[in-house]
Amino acid sequence: MQYTTYLRWGVIAGVFLVLITPFLVAGSWGIPPYFFPFITAKNFTFRILVELSLLLYVILALREPKYRPRPSLIMWAVLGLVVWMGLSTITSVDPIKSFWSNFERMDGYVNLLHLFAWFVITGAVLTAENLWGRFINTSIGLSAVQGLVALLQVMHLFGFAPSSQSGIRADTTFGNATYLAVFMLFNIFLTLFMLAGRLQKGRLSGGWQALYGLALVLQFAGLFFTETRGAQLGVIGGLIVSALWIAVFAGANLKAARRYALYTLGGLAVLIAVFIGIRDTQFVQSSSTLSRLASISLSDSTIAARIHFIWPTAIKGIMEKPVTGWGAENFSFVFNKYYEPGMYNQEQWFDRAHNQFLDFGIAGGVPALLLYLSLFFLGLWALWRSNLGVAEQAVLVGLLAAYGFNNLAVFDNVVSFIYFFALMAYLHSISRKELPGWLFLSRKVGEQPLAIAAPVLAILILGAGFVVNAPAMARASQLVQALGSQSSADKNLALFAASLENTKLPGNPIGLQEAVEQLSQFSVNTVAPSSVAPGVKQQYFSLTAGNLEILMQQRRHDARLELFMGLLLSTFGDYQNSISYLNQALADSPKKQQILMQLGLTQIQSGQLIDAVATLRTAFESEKNYDTARVLYASAYYYAGDTAQGDALLIEKWGSVVVDNDQLMQVYTNTKQWSRAVAIWKLRISKDDTNVQLRLGLAGVYFASGDNASTIAELRAVAKLQPASAGQMETLIKQIQDGTLKP
Repeated sequence: MQYTTYLRWGVIAGVFLVLITPFLVAGSWGIPPYFFPFITAKNFTFRILVELSLLLYVILALREPKYRPRPSLIMWAVLGLVVWMGLSTITSVDPIKSFWSNFERMDGYVNLLHLFAWFVITGAVLTAENLWGRFINTSIGLSAVQGLVALLQVMHLFGFAPSSQSGIRADTTFGNATYLAVFMLFNIFLTLFMLAGRLQKGRLSGGWQALYGLALVLQFAGLFFTETRGAQLGVIGGLIVSALWIAVFAGANLKAARRYALYTLGGLAVLIAVFIGIRDTQFVQSSSTLSRLASISLSDSTIAARIHFIWPTAIKGIMEKPVTGWGAENFSFVFNKYYEPGMYNQEQWFDRAHNQFLDFGIAGGVPALLLYLSLFFLGLWALWRSNLGVAEQAVLVGLLAAYGFNNLAVFDNVVSFIYFFALMAYLHSISRKELPGWLFLSRKVGEQPLAIAAPVLAILILGAGFVVNAPAMARASQLVQALGSQSSADKNLALFAASLENTKLPGNPIGLQEAVEQLSQFSVNTVAPSSVAPGVKQQYFSLTAGNLEILMQQRRHDARLELFMGLLLSTFGDYQNSISYLNQALADSPKKQQILMQLGLTQIQSGQLIDAVATLRTAFESEKNYDTARVLYASAYYYAGDTAQGDALLIEKWGSVVVDNDQLMQVYTNTKQWSRAVAIWKLRISKDDTNVQLRLGLAGVYFASGDNASTIAELRAVAKLQPASAGQMETLIKQIQDGTLKP
């Protein structure tokens, strides 16, 4: 029938269009600006494409049995993972968050369902149409474009530059160098896979050699400039595994392949040995990428944080809930509960274990971890039993090894998940079993039943797609507008309020917590200290506090939300209730200095100085290398009038009470220790004596202390440094002299 042709091409188009998602960023390509633009644009597009493809695919598969899924061990393992994660979502400490996730990650069970649909569709359609080669070649071509963009970024050509998040590291359209690195990892091995296949079949023409060679150069360049050590080491390790596979399993008719594999192993061994030998040379240290590789050690701050804190914390969480886990998106509960003070100089609110294996263990317990691990082993088993050539097998074995090694130190994003599940679909396709002809699943569905089923399927799938995407896209857009609007506080308030709506059917709660947190920060940092009318401030407070309370009812014992509420209340002057929430946050995360310090500051604000000293002492003594905790502990003594104790804490570390620290400067100003505040400003000026802002800061302290002569002297120094401001400075001087300007 003609319509099956349209269905077929529609599904194929949807599958191939998914490969475009890595290029999408909200605010470009006609996509509206969304919160977390690098994440949301890719995820929304992937989900919509999968939903549309699923509708067409189901109708096509009902009519044409050749497109229906076939069983394999990999298929059952993926299905088992989906089912078990569904159970863990139901039993989750926060089922809503586990199902929907948030804008920053856009993971959760809803994403796993889309990935499962993607697995089924690609495994069935690309296999039935024999399109795996074209699909992989399309990906290779697109990855070469990404590699070119990476080069343009690091060279700062044609307006290209890495995002602010990645610094000097190439991140192209991913907004995160690590995400780009794992994308390149997949495509490097896919390129080698196609090379091996064409070489084995005698179809590797000069043109294909040039195209694949160019792609590899650009892919390796892109990977190199991401400076992502895990992916880089993963590729090296994967190549070693591939070479070992060929060296061991190549038959007598592949002596040349074995020889080249041994050459590769030897070359890599020499390269690694040479690099270790020159790791401290100027050549290596002058390259940010090579120096990062050379700095790898157990004492490296990032590696040490994972080994000594994050991974042991994750293991504790898995042991506490080994059966169904905590539910997806809930590592933060584990991290907060088992937080160690030694993490003071790391991210304070980890939501991932930075190890994809442990993340599955946290989300779904030991069964989920084993099911995820089984995909790697079943993939190896499928390759071992396949009819692929040894070189093709070797490359895909190397890919599994490289990706697995990479995932020991990072977590997946939507693009890496897309590639992993597509890889599983391919390995499923080479190991699946055909259905017997007598089975009803191998028979066509008639025209009449199909005519009834098609509109029902359209309503169900498209309706579900609308619920999943439309409200979330609206919230992501409204939140960006609320944060970016410069019109008025009222306008911002209306936009924030709009972003908090649509939390019930037909809406969904994706991004709700982020909207509440952004509103809270806006209320505390922008609205509260501004000259906005008291009535408007009260509206902000009521909207923020009300939504925080609703969210805390959903996510009970979430220390982060409790801290947000405590900070909001203290900012608006409700110190006693603030302390109550902060104490609850401390009960849920007993060792987190950030909570202790906020509690201590709030106690100072409320006049509970003895309690503040005790609280900030606990924060300091939990990790004495934490300078901020030391300064705040000393500050508590200053506010309590015990200058000697505060001085002793500062002198113990810095040998002086004059320390260039903003918090200490504020404390000295608040406690009217003017000479010390002046000394800090002079210390800053000694490092940059032409800085006008520093001179004005010193003048402000002089004026607050009543030293008008010194104030005028600094203002005249400013006028000399910046002649354009001379008139303004003279006006201030005149006002000081005639007494009209008051501190």
